[in-house]
Amino acid sequence: MSRYVISDHHFGHSRIIQYTDRPFSSVGEMNQALLNRHYETVEDSDTLIHLGDVAMDMRDGAETIEYFERLGGDLLLRGNHDIGLEAEAAPFPVLQACTIEHNEREFYCTHRPQDVPDEWDGWVIHGHEHNNHPDEFPFVAYDSQRVNVSCELLNYRPIALETLSGILDACPDGSRIRDVDTARAQLSDD
Repeated sequence: MSRYVISDHHFGHSRIIQYTDRPFSSVGEMNQALLNRHYETVEDSDTLIHLGDVAMDMRDGAETIEYFERLGGDLLLRGNHDIGLEAEAAPFPVLQACTIEHNEREFYCTHRPQDVPDEWDGWVIHGHEHNNHPDEFPFVAYDSQRVNVSCELLNYRPIALETLSGILDACPDGSRIRDVDTARAQLSDD
């Protein structure tokens, strides 16, 4: 049993394809590819922590609930596009933020990196920034102890905390790694 993290699927959001240069020709193709990659990666016995923006659901939360249940999600950290979802109406926990521990690290998890409390001085896992600001918000910013799990940076697959910890353990101080594929290529050469 593993714990996985990811954010920003944006199921049903046609403009996200162009906004983040996703390699899909339609919303239907994107939705199916996101689901397929999830099912290829996460087992039923695993835990999924989603860091927000499951769907483009600004109305009533129905689409967020539908897709989160299709993912078999366990915990949703509300994103700015999940605002239609009332936490009390969801059949799963919905929070603004949480902390999780894995190996020797404690992570503050939230959708927007700007929402991290000033007093937090540990590692942060966030989404929201997609792949639009790679210099400021890469997959790993070791110097600022930040990990961006927007799905574009993870090749549209959730990442296991065990895998993430291995990447962080292998990173030299000051590393800034654009995406998970770059991390695998750079760190396997060392």
